[in-house]
Amino acid sequence: MSLSLRERLELIRQGVIRGYIIPGLEERGYLVTSWRRPITLEDMVLKDGGWRPIYSRFTSWETYAKDYPLYVYFNTFYGDVYEKAYRNCFVEFLLNVKNLRLPPDLIGVFTRLNLPEGGYYWKHRISIDLNFPDACLKDIDATYDELLILLDKEGVLEILEKACGESWRKDISGGGRTQRSGL
Repeated sequence: MSLSLRERLELIRQGVIRGYIIPGLEERGYLVTSWRRPITLEDMVLKDGGWRPIYSRFTSWETYAKDYPLYVYFNTFYGDVYEKAYRNCFVEFLLNVKNLRLPPDLIGVFTRLNLPEGGYYWKHRISIDLNFPDACLKDIDATYDELLILLDKEGVLEILEKACGESWRKDISGGGRTQRSGL
């Protein structure tokens, strides 16, 4: 099986994430969820008259969560192929309510992930350097908490509670560690 450079870089990123970052997040209370990040137009490029995927056959769409309503996704396929690109990874903090209307103060903090069939989800993205896994854990946890505070301040948590109800709680507890596939 021949691997492209992009696929090799993705596998290296996933190895660091799977071996160190995810166990560190689990110690901090993050659990794998049953909700998967959807494939979006951002994950593809328009080429030769059609949409071609940037992601690879090794991409995992698995998400993690600690508190309502944010989901954490490790975007290991996105990014340019350049020297030492294996060190860089994007972490996305996703709101899993489709077509949610955010208050104007949160637009820019969160950006849209547009779906091929129409509609969108909101995400906040940070870049992490996998050479420093302890710093990655701190950055992920701090960003998660900061975003929750912003969502609460703007009243979005109440809106999401009404939209999702108890289904989110079931997603976290029902996802469990037994459904681990991919990352």
